[in-house]
Amino acid sequence: MASQSAADDPPVAWCKLLIVEQGEGLWGAQRYLLRLAPLLEARGVEQILAAPSDSALGAAWTASGRRHVVLASPDDRRVRSESGRINPFLAAREVARTLRLAWQTARLARRHGVTAIHANSHWSHLEGVLAGGIARKPVILHLHEENEPDLLGRLRGLSVRASAATIAVSPAVRDSLPERARRHAVVIANGVDAVAIQPAPADPTIREQLTDSPIDPVVLTACRLDPRKGVQHVIAAIAALPPDLEHVRMAIAGSGSLDPTYAATLKEIAAEKLPGRVRFLGHRDDVVDLFHAADVLALASTLEGMPLGVLEAQAAGLPVVAWPAAGIPELIDHGVNGLIAEYESVEDLTRQLARVLSDSELRESMSTAARASVLAEHTLDRQADEQVELLSGLLR
Repeated sequence: MASQSAADDPPVAWCKLLIVEQGEGLWGAQRYLLRLAPLLEARGVEQILAAPSDSALGAAWTASGRRHVVLASPDDRRVRSESGRINPFLAAREVARTLRLAWQTARLARRHGVTAIHANSHWSHLEGVLAGGIARKPVILHLHEENEPDLLGRLRGLSVRASAATIAVSPAVRDSLPERARRHAVVIANGVDAVAIQPAPADPTIREQLTDSPIDPVVLTACRLDPRKGVQHVIAAIAALPPDLEHVRMAIAGSGSLDPTYAATLKEIAAEKLPGRVRFLGHRDDVVDLFHAADVLALASTLEGMPLGVLEAQAAGLPVVAWPAAGIPELIDHGVNGLIAEYESVEDLTRQLARVLSDSELRESMSTAARASVLAEHTLDRQADEQVELLSGLLR
């Protein structure tokens, strides 16, 4: 197995990638780039990040000693009105922006002499394909979540068909594409650094941040605060636990999403359903420490790919209870290394949470099995090897 870090004398680069990333924040789709970068470098892949000047990923990328070039991107890229319908003015504005960004991306590709373009965020997929055509460079798309069957989903399907290669993080993500686009996508599952993330005892100071009760169980959610992540359903599920579990606490780690009202709504729901039993932790850079300090990770998301948070929790030995969105059933073998609740059923989410919270032996056995599954199928080295194999085949 290759080393988890770059060698002292890195090999001469045989591939130079321009990675285009326009997503806001530093979520799973961005964090994976940071973690994979040194492994790809050790395998001869040089990477240049093209992102907005105020990008959180750009700042972290630069801090790690890597090259960040500015690719300006508008903050508001809506194409729908408040009614949910496509707005002709917004759509026309987005077409013009897409063409402009495609030209800018193509210029960057030529200026820096890259071998290929890697469009990482969903907003950059169509622009990346157009830029590749202009600059005559192969384009690789990366799909981090399920494709929705709307106009934007159909456009993404066309982008996939026009790309040189497309990476889907799970079979579920690949299969969500329009039928004729699926054959153009290859599955490379997400991985995590299982050397850096290992089971460990809870830090008492971190535990105190999660709960005011040292003895009562704590259910953790760790995700961006977006309605599709379903944190409100986890609150409702905990509120419905049986009387012998009525003192279970909840901790919510994550910052706001593009919907600025959702975090405030969650606090209102928590105050109503679980008064005094919920801690809002905000953005955290020590998520692994939170995993060590919690008793269960719960996820009630309706839109996913292959969530890094679940993989990291499994590597840290934290049992996971989740709805079966996208790639989650590929990570959780129900009753063996975690529990899967019936999709969109708060009642069954309550039932599965009660099961794991009431059985310490089950928690221990699932913890061991979850880490074993990560080591067998989802290491960062494996992800790097498969991505390099794809690149080398494409460039040959």
